[in-house]
Amino acid sequence: MDLIHPHSKRDVVDALRTASAGQTRVLIVGGRRHIDKGNPSQVDAELWTTVLDDRVAYDPAEMLCVVEAGMRIHDLTAMLADGGQEWPVDAPGDATVGGVIASGAATIRQLRVGAMRDTIVEMEVVTGDGRLVKSGARTVKNVTGYDVHRLLTGSLGTLGVIVQVALKVRPLPKATRTLVGDGGGPELGRRVLDAVPLTAAVLAEPERIVVRLEGWPEEVEDQTRAAGTIAAFDETDAPFPEACFPEAAIVAEAAVAPSRRWSGSGSPGCRSKTKER
Repeated sequence: MDLIHPHSKRDVVDALRTASAGQTRVLIVGGRRHIDKGNPSQVDAELWTTVLDDRVAYDPAEMLCVVEAGMRIHDLTAMLADGGQEWPVDAPGDATVGGVIASGAATIRQLRVGAMRDTIVEMEVVTGDGRLVKSGARTVKNVTGYDVHRLLTGSLGTLGVIVQVALKVRPLPKATRTLVGDGGGPELGRRVLDAVPLTAAVLAEPERIVVRLEGWPEEVEDQTRAAGTIAAFDETDAPFPEACFPEAAIVAEAAVAPSRRWSGSGSPGCRSKTKER
């Protein structure tokens, strides 16, 4: 199998034009963290984006960061931390920015930070026939053209190669805390959401419940006290989030909008993963 390692956008354009002319089937590869998603298919070549990893622009005062899509998450995290900011996604450090976007990876802290696609304000992508297309603009309010960058989010590389993105970032929380309690299930999770305002995440597992809190120190203390009225919790220093079934393959992901009868904190929805055991 041929391996293609483009060093520039122009290289990606040329590679895909050549592949299209030769009817070569190409798989787009980033950090290989989501390579098992989607329907498997036969390919003739892999196009790796990992060399496209430059910082294009970053001004903490603008709360906007522009990077090439092959940048690793740990490099982006370190760069933004110097400015006291973060791109609010929950992804492994060796994943690439473009790969996380193309996979539509679930943001566990979506209750607090919103959906990942809302943080992408501009995207450059190379189509299968080798055209460089730009969508969006580096402004918070933009009404020009179609939101192609939203369409590309979660497309698994089937619509083109993401080569550069402009990301809306946010300040790092002043305090964080993870609480773990005995008991679990959706009912207990609903009660926690009713009682605790602005939680970052509530993971209702079969045998336990995990609550992630972020914000100002006083806010986190108030949230902790509110959670204690529902169940007994212990603080943990363990990495968050932990996989419920780390050895199992994900076979489906589902995003469910809140019911109109929902009486919780106005969360944007919940996301669950189904795994084989």
